[in-house]
Amino acid sequence: MRVFVRIFAAVALPCLALHLACRGTPGAGDTRAEGKELFDSGCGKCHGSDGRGGVPAAEGLAAPRNFVDASFQASRTDAQLREAVTSGKGQMPPFGRVYDERQLGLLVAHIRSFNPKK
Repeated sequence: MRVFVRIFAAVALPCLALHLACRGTPGAGDTRAEGKELFDSGCGKCHGSDGRGGVPAAEGLAAPRNFVDASFQASRTDAQLREAVTSGKGQMPPFGRVYDERQLGLLVAHIRSFNPKK
């Protein structure tokens, strides 16, 4: 049994560490990648990773907001986007307890990256 543990420690653990290091997580200071990862893992489930909205969650409900719509982008301030994420809006639940202030800023910046006028 001790031999197995030594082999595992010598071979498997370094491989696991290498796998975790190379799996595509954003590096320190890579705020664009971090914002995309936050959006994809949370918001993208309804709004789509491309920001184009999606299908309604149930019949009779409105489709999630399309962030690629230039008129939507022009009609909302960053503060309004932050407030919608924090407090929820319409069918969207509040996420104020899920994200800290820095993450909210990254999410707003990522939502702005969908603006076709940029």
